[in-house]
Amino acid sequence: METHISASHQRNGSLLTVTVAGEVDLMTGPVVDEAITTAVAADGVTAIEVDLSGVEFLDSSGIALLLRGRRRADARGLTYRVTGARGIVLQVLQLSGVWPHLCGDSVDNPSPAT
Repeated sequence: METHISASHQRNGSLLTVTVAGEVDLMTGPVVDEAITTAVAADGVTAIEVDLSGVEFLDSSGIALLLRGRRRADARGLTYRVTGARGIVLQVLQLSGVWPHLCGDSVDNPSPAT
């Protein structure tokens, strides 16, 4: 499966959303990582959202790049939130223990599976 990435500015350019679809793994991860790095470095952006609603597979390298994005955003004083994870992708993020750290306090994020 091919991975697709798009970025869009919202709220007068202060929020930049990186939308990812397909698989995020060792092979496709560098492209996703570059998109997140570019978003974090963009001028005038105060918040980064990484939308995983179109992601069907995520491996440990994908988790690592999402956490790396969080660290980069934190270093620049930016808000960083991963949204839209569902199915197996959400389960992987929850089981690895990183979902609360990545999803922030957004009320539209699903609660952890029991």
